[in-house]
Amino acid sequence: MRCAGRAAGVLLAFVVLTTVRAAGPAAPAVEMGETLLPSPVKRVADGAVVIAGRARGSAVVRVRVTASAGGSWEARPRAAEGRFSCRYPQDFSGAPALAPAALYVDATDAADFGGAGMLEHQAEAVVIVAGPAGGPPPDLPQIFTDDFIDAAGKKDADCAQFARNRTLVNLFLRSRAATLMRVARPAFDLAKPEDFAWFKDTASLYDFDHRDRDWAQPLGHRVARGFWQAVWNRWFNASNDHPWDGNPANRAPGNFRPYTFANDPADLAVLHALLRPARPVVADHRSGLLMEVMENILALQHRGVENFALAEAGGRQEHYTAGAFRYGMFETGEWMTEGTGWFANPEFRDFAAGGVFNGRCVWAMGEVLRADPAGPLANQLREAIPLAARFCLHDGLARRYTRRTAGGLPVWGRPGEHGYLVLGLVAASDVAPELPVVLDPALPPRPLREVCREALDALVESAGPDGTWSTYADVDAVNIAALAAGARSFSAKPGAAKWKAAACRAADVWLGLQSLPAERTEPTPLLTHRKGGGMTWHLGQEKHGHVSLYLNGHWLHALAALHGVTKEARYLDRANGIAAWFCGRNPLHVRLLNEIGAVNNRVTDSDGDGIEDRITWDGYPESTAFFQIGLVQLMRQ
Repeated sequence: MRCAGRAAGVLLAFVVLTTVRAAGPAAPAVEMGETLLPSPVKRVADGAVVIAGRARGSAVVRVRVTASAGGSWEARPRAAEGRFSCRYPQDFSGAPALAPAALYVDATDAADFGGAGMLEHQAEAVVIVAGPAGGPPPDLPQIFTDDFIDAAGKKDADCAQFARNRTLVNLFLRSRAATLMRVARPAFDLAKPEDFAWFKDTASLYDFDHRDRDWAQPLGHRVARGFWQAVWNRWFNASNDHPWDGNPANRAPGNFRPYTFANDPADLAVLHALLRPARPVVADHRSGLLMEVMENILALQHRGVENFALAEAGGRQEHYTAGAFRYGMFETGEWMTEGTGWFANPEFRDFAAGGVFNGRCVWAMGEVLRADPAGPLANQLREAIPLAARFCLHDGLARRYTRRTAGGLPVWGRPGEHGYLVLGLVAASDVAPELPVVLDPALPPRPLREVCREALDALVESAGPDGTWSTYADVDAVNIAALAAGARSFSAKPGAAKWKAAACRAADVWLGLQSLPAERTEPTPLLTHRKGGGMTWHLGQEKHGHVSLYLNGHWLHALAALHGVTKEARYLDRANGIAAWFCGRNPLHVRLLNEIGAVNNRVTDSDGDGIEDRITWDGYPESTAFFQIGLVQLMRQ
């Protein structure tokens, strides 16, 4: 349910750009994985965060905590019998009282942080300090997608968030993770114009190229300023078509127009909507940015009765009409169509058979409506959601994009796409249950709550004999998350018990799987695709096993949400294990949720010993969005 070919392309591009050693580094002299147990999510009510781990001998360990709100403090506990421990903030001189935040923790037994011996001496982690369960989430930095505009309209070095962004971007580019990715820049300073330019081109998803034009007028089909790209500027290359100078033979970096797929801004919009209740540390532009992005997502929805799909070179042609979402948009406001951008390669057909865009766009629309039901786009969202539902649950039947269950209920798209659709319908139904939805134009409108419950029933009916839907981990995780969401929102309705039971049955199948013995030598909380009665870490014909991080973002979401409606400890325990792995309890001893708010695409086992040892800089919209969506769910428990 992602652009699988795109993932391979991103990896290929950055293996070239950020080549790493064949095998990973040895474990550092200091490790602090136990800090993240039983969960990387701590509570303000705990009064302290215990930072503990192992160190060689009786060394003095330098521990530094940098808070996402700004500020950095150190403690120097001495290891005794190979172990050390300290408490934040009590043992950190000058540190403020514990408050909701992300805490970036670095520990070393060297004389200082960083330096030539960093990989041998230094480990890192991130701890999430939250308020009470069910309360607002902490203000997690989203520098990866930030527009560097504040609420007063000030930009770049003058914006209110610049000081915080500078601290965290600088920290990231001097981190253990960045060193392993071979993008570390020890002298980097975001305040330097040349370094800020590098960041915009190489480590940001936001389109700065057109940010400062006159936005009183749209840019082609692009109606608003806010624009999150599929990847950052320097990734786009000759395989992506649309050279700026019209000459595809000019393969110079920067000659190819960036674009976004419809799903990328939609995934990130879900995250930003879920973080909306957070109390901002500074008066940035996040609410306005989300509305701008949503305006462009709404512009991607087709409203005409004609078919917008184009004939392909081989003669095939899809049929997408009112309610369906276009595949994407170049930052210049041109539609991405068959034969352009990513789809210049005829093997890449993520738009086929219903595509992978509609369900995720509906999820974004539903979450944004739920987050702000009286907001500036509420009326447009209330029009767009029923129109998309009609295409997916009725009009798609004619082209077999939609199929029927044995009980006659419509199921949208390829496996898993219906789950995204349901997540959006549930979110919208929470605040607009009576919204009229016309599926069959020959029949009267139905309230959204009815359409939503029927779509949940269809998920149950579409499961296979063992209660699962697919061998792909993302498919089943999304469906489980959707059923759990329905069981929560409609807890008093007769179907809730059935949806919850179906979600548990599928989840338990997956939690019972073990990695194939030939592929894995170290236990892991992560999940990947099914094969031969177990789980495989090899996708297709790829030589090296790898962890697809977006998959486990989905599973964190699914398991945390399922715990929310069942209170079964096994779901929470596995969710905590997944979250801890991302936060630093992993073989590379790095924070995969990094200081700029990005999460990498994958981590690879390059030497075939069954343990991940290689990481490249390939921060990704899907993995970033899905892990943090799951983290928000976990904080609610």
